[in-house]
Amino acid sequence: MDNELKKFVAIVEAGTFTRAAETLRISQPGLSVAMRKLEKRLGVALFERTGRHGLVLTNAGNQLYAACLEHRRIDHDLALQLVALGNEKIPLRIGMIDSVAALMCSQEEPFRMLEASTELSLHVLHSAALRRAVRRSELDLAIVVADDKEDDRLEVAATAIDRLVFVCTPELGQKVRLDIEQGRPVPFLSYVQHSATFAVIQRALSRSHIVVDPLLYSASPDTILAMTQRGWGAAVLPKSLVADAISHGALMEISSHGEPLYIERHLHVVTLKGRKLPPRLAGLAYAMREQLRSYTI
Repeated sequence: MDNELKKFVAIVEAGTFTRAAETLRISQPGLSVAMRKLEKRLGVALFERTGRHGLVLTNAGNQLYAACLEHRRIDHDLALQLVALGNEKIPLRIGMIDSVAALMCSQEEPFRMLEASTELSLHVLHSAALRRAVRRSELDLAIVVADDKEDDRLEVAATAIDRLVFVCTPELGQKVRLDIEQGRPVPFLSYVQHSATFAVIQRALSRSHIVVDPLLYSASPDTILAMTQRGWGAAVLPKSLVADAISHGALMEISSHGEPLYIERHLHVVTLKGRKLPPRLAGLAYAMREQLRSYTI
């Protein structure tokens, strides 16, 4: 991909000329000149210059961006295939949401296998950022919370189910149960509102007619767990994360109308559609997906 096309992709993915120029470490006027040259060379306008809705691509701009993504995917696939011909370790870039990363890192087997055969790079981000990184070929695969919105650029390579549980300290247990029974808001420690997990939890609480009063919003399940153990309120967290605290009596599971409240969070292993992984890398990715299934289902 030539330099002007790389700059075009940077603008689209940054969302503005200003942010793209900062990322590329060039001046904004210089970037604008490069785009005018690209439009002149191609004979089409790539951007709507309305100035009212931020960066808007024309139909030609959208087609060019799609072609650039395909070009980048082919470049990356070729690089991996060439590496696979030799004996050196294959670079593997994996993304995971926080709770899955904590779970996987606590297990020796999968990472020992990956580290022995690959140059492993692990990225821990929220699901939306991970999907974006896979689309940009910055990650080879990612484990994310399933999203109701389909993305035709991504392929779901595997699925798993992560069980979430409603917990609080034993000291708060009676109050939380009464709040639920009487329809009062339960003091609650929540995932951030833009996260996919927040949406999963809210739908489940609504179906159970449980009203909550969020006292904390956090992107980190570890932070939510720490504040739950301090008695700030109740929380819905991965069963794998709270199992030890429950077994030692530091936390208790909350029931709704006499039944424990369990929430199933579906996880997807996503890759870029059409991505061709070398056999060694594909085999390792498959083994990791199977390991994830055994931990979460």
